[in-house]
Amino acid sequence: MLDLLGSQSERIGAMRQLAILAALLVASTGCCDNVMAADASDGPVALQPVGPPLGDEPVLMIRHDGASLPTGTFIAQDKSKGVTWLFDLAHGRVRAIELPYNNGNHETAVNLDGSALVSPHYETLGLGNDEGGGFYPGAEVSVVDLATGNARVLLAAAIPLGLGRPKPHGAHWMDNGDLLATAQVANSLLRFTTPLKPDGGAVRVYSLQGTACGTPHLVSQIPGTNLAVSGCRCDNNAHDPVDCTGQLAVVDLDMGRTRVLPAGARAEGLTVTPAGEVWVGAMKDNTVTIFGFRGSARDLDRLEALAQLQVDAPLRLAYEPGTNSVGIVSFEPKAGDKVNFRTFDAASHVLRKQTTLVSARRGRINSEGLAAANGVFMTGGFDNQTLVIVDPVSLEVQVELLLPRCSLPPAYAAPTPMKECKGAECTGKNNWSGGICPATLRTPDDRRFIVLDGFGWSPRSIP
Repeated sequence: MLDLLGSQSERIGAMRQLAILAALLVASTGCCDNVMAADASDGPVALQPVGPPLGDEPVLMIRHDGASLPTGTFIAQDKSKGVTWLFDLAHGRVRAIELPYNNGNHETAVNLDGSALVSPHYETLGLGNDEGGGFYPGAEVSVVDLATGNARVLLAAAIPLGLGRPKPHGAHWMDNGDLLATAQVANSLLRFTTPLKPDGGAVRVYSLQGTACGTPHLVSQIPGTNLAVSGCRCDNNAHDPVDCTGQLAVVDLDMGRTRVLPAGARAEGLTVTPAGEVWVGAMKDNTVTIFGFRGSARDLDRLEALAQLQVDAPLRLAYEPGTNSVGIVSFEPKAGDKVNFRTFDAASHVLRKQTTLVSARRGRINSEGLAAANGVFMTGGFDNQTLVIVDPVSLEVQVELLLPRCSLPPAYAAPTPMKECKGAECTGKNNWSGGICPATLRTPDDRRFIVLDGFGWSPRSIP
């Protein structure tokens, strides 16, 4: 049959389509058959799409050395297409959800019962825009119901007047169900009260204007306190203080009081531990500063720097409770086989182990995000469309997921590899992901391959 096709490219295209159809047929043979396939460890397994499939190829799962499959749903954002990807490894399922905005979904936050996730709308990129400098700054927060897969915009996310479009980036769910988010270019934190209720609730603004904090990027909360923390990276806001160098901002969420502590140049990545310590990575200084409380009282005025570690380009940090360790990914995409992942003991601050994370099929994992949940670390490459599940003790890759190159319907997902961006295709070139996808009405400008970010986890399975 293939001989009837005229050109070599047509024959290759037809063969690819036949391979995709065959893999999708295997993946759609039923729940129980797929669970048994996912439990096998003798080669790649195609995950079963739940809902309309996206991509030029199925999602393939590879298990290494008979590793067990973690339960629940792992989460990743494709910030080039405004798509949230969900992976239920134990049941061999995958779901791709288109968000209300067509890109700029950098981060993920999952609420306490795992029923909903949010992703702030950071920006919309236009033709030729660098990531971080989109022509239309974001001012919204998307929410996904993990039971139904429905996505919408939070009613509570109407940014108050006077803040403009402040490029919200990081988000964190509080124990009471309120949601914190950063308003970067307004140098503020936002608190959305009862965001999942129909009326959305009120929005409270905690301003950091007039302090040394500029561009608060991520946000978290110190356990057992009313204190929110954010790393101030000081590098993409015209309103940053002139002498801005990188700070840790601390906000009393009840009283509205603020405190700012030096944390190093390009301080953005952070995590908190149950002991009340805040670990902040300073990308340009190659340091991680550990803040904590002297004595037993955890209040705003007692927080201070306790220790400092030397770590190359520490971009993202995550606390893993099972091993009481802090994982740190380094952002050095041109570093070859140089170490890009380290774990430290959360109590002693001593280096436990370090490694270079690599996919068996797609090479080095150049990460821009990190999550720790359900006994594992999760991260992925922004430029190779690959996720990895990492054992927190050995730092060995247990499972890898090979995503398609394009988060688009199969009929529109023919990828074009390009090692470097050229001309009008240079949208997001500082996060270049290896090629371009066809333009669509949803994403007419940002045509990059999948750009992974915003990793997370929910204890719930994909229905």
